[in-house]
Amino acid sequence: MHISLTNQLPLTHTKKILKKPTPKDASCLVVLVDDEQNILGGSLGDYQTRIEQLIEVSHFKGKAGETVVDYALAGDKKTTKQNPIQLLLVGVGNADKLNQASLQKIARTIYENTQKRVEALTIALDDALDSNRMQQFALELLAASYRFDKYKSEQATPRLTAIYLLADERYAPAIDFAKAVFAGQSLTRDVANEPGNICFPAYMAEQALDLADAYPDLLTVSVLDEHDMDELGMNCFLAVAQGSSKEGKLVILEYRGKSSIQTTPTAADKTGALKTLAGKLPSKKAKGTGESETDTYDTDAPIVLVGKGVTFDSGGISIKPGAAMDEMKFDMGGSAAVIGTIKALCEARLPINVVGALACAENMPSGDATRPGDIVTAMNGKSVEILNTDAEGRLVLADTLCYVQRYKPAAIIDVATLTGACIIALGHHRSAVYSNDEDVLFALENASEQSGDLVWHMPMDDAYQTQLDSPIADMQNIGGRAAGSVTAACFLSRFVEDGQPWAHLDIAGTAWNSGAQKAATGRPVPLFMQYLKNHAESV
Repeated sequence: MHISLTNQLPLTHTKKILKKPTPKDASCLVVLVDDEQNILGGSLGDYQTRIEQLIEVSHFKGKAGETVVDYALAGDKKTTKQNPIQLLLVGVGNADKLNQASLQKIARTIYENTQKRVEALTIALDDALDSNRMQQFALELLAASYRFDKYKSEQATPRLTAIYLLADERYAPAIDFAKAVFAGQSLTRDVANEPGNICFPAYMAEQALDLADAYPDLLTVSVLDEHDMDELGMNCFLAVAQGSSKEGKLVILEYRGKSSIQTTPTAADKTGALKTLAGKLPSKKAKGTGESETDTYDTDAPIVLVGKGVTFDSGGISIKPGAAMDEMKFDMGGSAAVIGTIKALCEARLPINVVGALACAENMPSGDATRPGDIVTAMNGKSVEILNTDAEGRLVLADTLCYVQRYKPAAIIDVATLTGACIIALGHHRSAVYSNDEDVLFALENASEQSGDLVWHMPMDDAYQTQLDSPIADMQNIGGRAAGSVTAACFLSRFVEDGQPWAHLDIAGTAWNSGAQKAATGRPVPLFMQYLKNHAESV
C-alpha cells in the first residue's frame, strides 16, 4: 500500500459514468464529518456543495464509523459530469475525543468500504489532526491493508493501492515515520502468524540474518547455539529447549544508528566461555587509566530489547489443555516485536544504538524434556527449582537478561507473552509494564500515550518476592495463582543487576487476537518506536 501527502483534490472530468472504469476513473474522495455535521477537511472547492447536499439528503449524523457513499452514477447530469468522483462520508463522532481506538475504527471503515472498488483514495484532512494523531491515522490506514494469506490456494487481491492524505507538508515526517513503523510491524505480524512447523528458532535466526543483509550499514547479527549457551552456563534457557528436536537459538541484533556498540564482561561471564566464544560475543571496551567501569558508558550506550521467542509452547511436561493450543504459535510474540522494531529502526534510520535479543526455543514434551521438580543454575549462578514447565518464558528470558547486561545498556526492556494472569488483570487493550526505574517507566508511559499503543503500570513490591521462595533452591519459577503476572516480573527482576534500569512488558493480552480471526497484532512495535524516537531526540 502506498501512502503519501498531497495538496490537490482529485481532478474532475467528463468521462461517461456508466462505462467500465479506467484507472483514472477509479478514485474516491473521503470526507470526515463529526457528530455536529461539520466537515473536518476544510474547504473542498468544487466538491463542497455536493458534500453538503449529501449530508443533508442522507440525514448523515457523523457518528463514529457511520458511512454514506455517493457512487456518482446518477442524478443531475450537469453536476455528475462536473464531479463524477465517488464520495465517501465517514463519521468520526466527537472530533475533540479522537484517540487511537477511534482512529483505528475510522481507518478500517475507510479501507473496508473502498478496497474492492477503487484504486486510489484522497482523504481530506487539512489540519483536523495534530502530528501524533496524523501519525497514528496513517499507521492505522496502512495496518488495515495488511493481510496474511500466503497459505490460501485462492487469494483476493485488493483493488485499492494508493492513499493520498490532503494535508500540509509539515506532516511529512509523521507520515514517513508511520511508514517505517508499518514496515516493522508487518514483519512482526508475518513471523508471528507463521505456523510452528515453519517458524522455529532457526527460522527466526534466518530472518534476522536476512535483515542484516538488507541493511549492512546499520545492522550486525550473531547467533548463539545450544553449545555456546552451555559454555556460558545458560542452563535455564537450555532447560526449555532440551525437550525439542529443534535447537534453541539466542539471536543478537546490533543496530548502530549512532556509533559503534561497546560492551564489557559481567560477573555472569565465564573466562573459558569468553575465550571460546570470542567470535560470537561483543568486544570488550578498553578503559583508560583510572577510569571506572561506569565512566566508560555515555549517551551512546544502547537500549536493549529482549524478546521471548518460544516458537511453540506446548507447556512441556506440564502440558497445556488442547483447546486453542494452536494459538501457542504466537508465544514468540515478544521476539517478533523485537525483530520488527529493528526493521522499523533501519527504515527510519533513527540516530540511536539499539541491541535486540531474540530468546528462541520450542517448548515440547519428550524423553529429554525438563521435569517438574528439576533444579537448574542460571548464567548468574542462581539456582531455580522448576515447578511448572509451562512457566518457561521467564527461564529463557532470565539467562538472556544476564547475557545482554554485557552491553551496559542505558536501559533494558524485555517483552513477552508471559502470563495468562496478565489477561485476567488487563484484558486485551493495555500491555502490563513493570519497572525498577522511574525514568524508564515514565518514558514508556509517555510513548504509550503518543503512539496509542497503551500500557498500564503494575506493582512489583518486595512483598511479592516471597512467593518465589524455594526450600531447596535460590528460587522457584512460579509463585502460585495469586498475582501471577506480578510474580513473573519479580522472577525476572532477580536476573537484573543492581543499578541497571530495566522494564518488563507482559503482552499476553495484546500480541494477538484469538478465535476465528486469530492473528498477530504487531504490538508493541508502535510503542517501542515512539519510545526510541523520543530517546534519540533527548540524548
